[in-house]
Amino acid sequence: MKSKVFWSAQVRDYVNSKAPEPRRALWREIKNLASWDGRENPPRIRHLEDELSGYSRLRFKRDRVLFREANERGTRIIKCLHAGPRSTVYETFQEIFLDELTS
Repeated sequence: MKSKVFWSAQVRDYVNSKAPEPRRALWREIKNLASWDGRENPPRIRHLEDELSGYSRLRFKRDRVLFREANERGTRIIKCLHAGPRSTVYETFQEIFLDELTS
C-alpha cells in the first residue's frame, strides 16, 4: 500500500530547532514512517493506550513524535501531530491537542 507522511507546523518547528545532525536524523526517522508496516515495533514505535488510544509514537533517542494513521483514497496517511522531549510530550499533547478536540 502506498504511504505518505505529513507533519504539523509544531513538528516542523520542533525538528528545525535541533542542531543540524540531530535534525537530519530525526527527519529521516519521520520520513521512514512511510515504509513502516503498521505493527508495533518496541521500543521504536508503540501504539498508545488509555486517553491516547488511537495514536502511536515514534521514539528517537530522547525525542518522541506522536502520530495517527488514516486511509484516504487507498493511500495510507501518517499524520505526525506533535513532537517533543519524552519528559513533556505526552502531557502537552493531551493538554493542547486533545482538549481542542473535545471543546
